[in-house]
Amino acid sequence: MTEVYRPKRTAATMGSILAAWTGICIVVGAYGSMSLPIGGYVSGFWPAMALQAIGGIWFGMWGVIVAFLFPIISDAIGEAIPMYVAATLIPANFFQAWTVAWVFRRFKLNPELKTRKDWLAWILIGCVLQNAIGATLGTTAFVLWGLFTWEAQPLFWAGWFIGNTWPAIVFGSLILKIATPYVKRTRVYVFPDWW
Repeated sequence: MTEVYRPKRTAATMGSILAAWTGICIVVGAYGSMSLPIGGYVSGFWPAMALQAIGGIWFGMWGVIVAFLFPIISDAIGEAIPMYVAATLIPANFFQAWTVAWVFRRFKLNPELKTRKDWLAWILIGCVLQNAIGATLGTTAFVLWGLFTWEAQPLFWAGWFIGNTWPAIVFGSLILKIATPYVKRTRVYVFPDWW
């Protein structure tokens, strides 16, 4: 396999990608939050989840940082969620980006989804498991804030899980397959490193 040449990363380069990726994620996140609200600040369609996971894979911890920060803004715009409530979702958003990034690095998987193992990890960990974790942490935070009751949590958990999982499977898979070969030639692609 031919090694891809990547120019040296600088603080300015990484700052630029953080700003650009954050902007893209905020727009997609706000759109998702407004597109199919099911109540209780939960959306039945949140395509920004795909970007959270991909950011962690492509950009390492830079992408994970963006993944847990951008929803504070996109949720405030798209769902009018108070920023202090959105900030309590940081653990949910962190795990939704970090989990698959860690798995891809730990097991030396290919973000271009070239093998069955790559696909299984992406679907089972990147789309299903990390959204189950995120839905659990996120809806628990909403219950603790009094936004809905413990009795209603399973319904909102299902909405969060489904609303994040199917866009991640559909859009995330397409983005990884189509865009990774191009992104990996850039300075900002840090995989398999973290920084």
